[in-house]
Amino acid sequence: MRRIVAASACLLAIGACSSGRSDRAADTAAVAPGISDSANASSAVTGAMASMHRDTIAPRVQAHLARLDTSDPDSLVALVATDRQVVTTLIADCERMMREMKMEPPREWRNAVQALRQDLDRMGSMSGAQLRQLVPDHRKRIEGMLTMRRDMMRM
Repeated sequence: MRRIVAASACLLAIGACSSGRSDRAADTAAVAPGISDSANASSAVTGAMASMHRDTIAPRVQAHLARLDTSDPDSLVALVATDRQVVTTLIADCERMMREMKMEPPREWRNAVQALRQDLDRMGSMSGAQLRQLVPDHRKRIEGMLTMRRDMMRM
């Protein structure tokens, strides 16, 4: 039952960050193997609940999004490395949560991750003006990932 609820929550949350190309091949990095079958399911829930109490990722991501919104185009160029670090950390944390909950990442989630990784790949060669144009869509994808993460933490 928890898996169904988790999958449903993920599908709803990532709808916001889907680029509309859900048929795109999900050729992203493989998710690390799940926790062993002998692991107690309650330990995964306990781990998720504990991380909720010491969550430092969401505030860091929110602060980064605020910087993206208020930065001029030249400053955006300087934020590309920070953006890569913040997004990579967010994705890794979501993948860790899914492994702990023994949840298979849905195709839409994998597509959203792929879209974020494509953003990161392109951003390194963009001008400040190009980055300014990309930021609204990039921000939506990051916010969708944050929403999905919050939903997983509530389970």
